[in-house]
Amino acid sequence: MLVDDLVVGLDIGTTKVCAVIGEVQGGPTINVLGVGYASSGDGVKKGTIVDIERTTQAIIEAVEEAEKVADVVIENVYVGIAGAHICSMNSQGIVAIKGNNQEISSEDIDRAVENAKTAISIPPHQDIIHILPREFVVDEQKDINNPLGMVGGRLEAQVHIVTGAITAMQNIIKCCEMAKLKVEDMVLQPYASSMAVLSEDEKKLGVVLVDIGGGTTDLIIFQNGHVIHSNSIDIGGRLVTNDIAVGLKTSTVAAEDLKVNFGVARSDLVDESMMIDVPVAGGERTKQYPQRFLAEIVEPRMEEIFYEVKEQIEKHVALDVIPAGVVLTGGSSLMTGCPELAEEILGLPVRRGSPVDISGLREQVRNPKFSTALGLIRYGAQNFRTGTRETGALSGILDRIQSVLRKFFTD
Repeated sequence: MLVDDLVVGLDIGTTKVCAVIGEVQGGPTINVLGVGYASSGDGVKKGTIVDIERTTQAIIEAVEEAEKVADVVIENVYVGIAGAHICSMNSQGIVAIKGNNQEISSEDIDRAVENAKTAISIPPHQDIIHILPREFVVDEQKDINNPLGMVGGRLEAQVHIVTGAITAMQNIIKCCEMAKLKVEDMVLQPYASSMAVLSEDEKKLGVVLVDIGGGTTDLIIFQNGHVIHSNSIDIGGRLVTNDIAVGLKTSTVAAEDLKVNFGVARSDLVDESMMIDVPVAGGERTKQYPQRFLAEIVEPRMEEIFYEVKEQIEKHVALDVIPAGVVLTGGSSLMTGCPELAEEILGLPVRRGSPVDISGLREQVRNPKFSTALGLIRYGAQNFRTGTRETGALSGILDRIQSVLRKFFTD
């Protein structure tokens, strides 16, 4: 059967493709009806699709599994996007208010945001994914969330703009179309994850979300409830797996299992007496190593990730104005010692973030590796509630601006 009031989040990651089917409800809670999971194989590298056929097959497998669990047939999906091709910047647009009463209309807001978009130069190979309002200024009055109906002579819109490679977007759309799915919209993965694991209070206070995936580590910084910076770092959990495979002379499959089951991000947290069996590459034998040896392989790569994160944060905001600290999510954040190592390097409070306000298959998805897929459902649910479903991932810029603004003000 076809069910029109369901929302599907599709997370196409470097190591896995995850599909989650959720029911749109009136409150913040998402009722999860179906979950599907498939290995990406070598179809995705560092967040970008490199093999159309393999990725399409992984999407089909994940979606069919979710459909079977939920006993529905789906046609539309919200898809996450990430990778080194993602760029972001802040911009501002200023307009004079027309009319005798100088009351700010929705058209004035659209013009201000459009001016902010045209004030920056976007390379021809890039397209806009998001235009996220940060704040509005009416005359000299700052920190305005919604200027609609206010009186003033000058309106300034400050926005955060996220762009991505057109070819990367087109390849996502092509894979979904080959899997008989229509892409309702594309959403920056850390932005989607933030909708699943962050509270509104954390966003208002100031918080950094760090999503450690298989191919990339994505981060997004919130202040006063709005996004001020987003970025993708070209290092992820798969490099940790490769380091283990090389260091312990084992296969990448065995290395991934060792990372998941015995990996520790800080070697001083390891039980010194703990020994682990490591399969010898190309054979059936195993060799014993101290778990500390594994941790000493893992720790330098995780340190590299968090030092890169620290550099990104310090470029855009002072560490002492992020009182809510850092929230880690993504599959690689599950590693023992990850929050402790991050806290030591970043000098900020760190917690591991799992999806909240979930019902239905709650125990199956209350895990950081499902944050993006569940955040995509919440993003799509907002579209349902506001009646502003996008017409396509590469729709006209003015339609996208107006849709973002309507959702922003409704929220």
